[in-house]
Amino acid sequence: MKTAIIYDDVFLKHDLPKHPENSLRLKYFLKSLPQFDFPILKPKPVSFESLEAVHSKNYIDSVRLSCREYSPGFFDPDTYYNSYTYNSAVFAAGAVEKGVELLLNNKYETVFCAVRPPGHHAERDRAMGFCIFNNVAIGAVRALLLGIKKIFIVDFDAHHGNGTQHTFYINPKVFYFSTHQYPFYPGTGSKEENNEHILNIPIQEGSGDTKYKEVYGEIYRKSIETFKPEIILVSAGYDLHKDDPLSNLEVTDKGVRFILEQILLSAKELSIPILFTLEGGYNFHALERCGKITFQLLKSI
Repeated sequence: MKTAIIYDDVFLKHDLPKHPENSLRLKYFLKSLPQFDFPILKPKPVSFESLEAVHSKNYIDSVRLSCREYSPGFFDPDTYYNSYTYNSAVFAAGAVEKGVELLLNNKYETVFCAVRPPGHHAERDRAMGFCIFNNVAIGAVRALLLGIKKIFIVDFDAHHGNGTQHTFYINPKVFYFSTHQYPFYPGTGSKEENNEHILNIPIQEGSGDTKYKEVYGEIYRKSIETFKPEIILVSAGYDLHKDDPLSNLEVTDKGVRFILEQILLSAKELSIPILFTLEGGYNFHALERCGKITFQLLKSI
């Protein structure tokens, strides 16, 4: 079978109802999923081999202890935790790890990890920006451990994936391609940070579909064709949408569709597997529409 979804209700238990990053995000994103006949697979807990390759043991232990002994609370002004957070984060990272393993064992061509908490802001020793463990980075590490030599990470979240960039900044086996509003949270992602395998494309507020069509129709396609990866990992952040309360990029449903089409077509043309993991997106109705667009394209491309 071509595409699988990895999901579990464990991702709903990390929750703070009035916080932007709450469990309703995932429920709305998945509302249209029953219309499609994708297999829905359960995640597994992340292996400590992969987790400790991205995060320090002291940090992992502090997250576990905080969630057990001091819950509820905040790791930083943005990032909350409760007694379920550590478990949810372990399974979110494990979902991406399992997805990579399924792809590299030729079980599926595409995997979408419908997980939370998100991950791309998480640093080696720090939770931030709603993120606990860096899910996409952990997936990339697993691919490297399984022998993959060239990985392409594309991140279209409205906020720059500082944690992902820092994880692989000196590792030329991993190409990191990011489009994000700039200047904006978290303050990283300028062109000055680029190197031969880090390509940040800062985008001004209000740029909308026109700019994204230029970037993903031309720059992204050229970058991935030049790098020639063996697998694509996608940090799928839908907060670039014009209705999202936490960005000002003004991308429409059509713009989101175009971005996803270009990413999926590039994987098809290169005949390589592709994994998506959910990052941001904070307007419920926009998430519902973006989910349906995503699942439609996974079915048709």
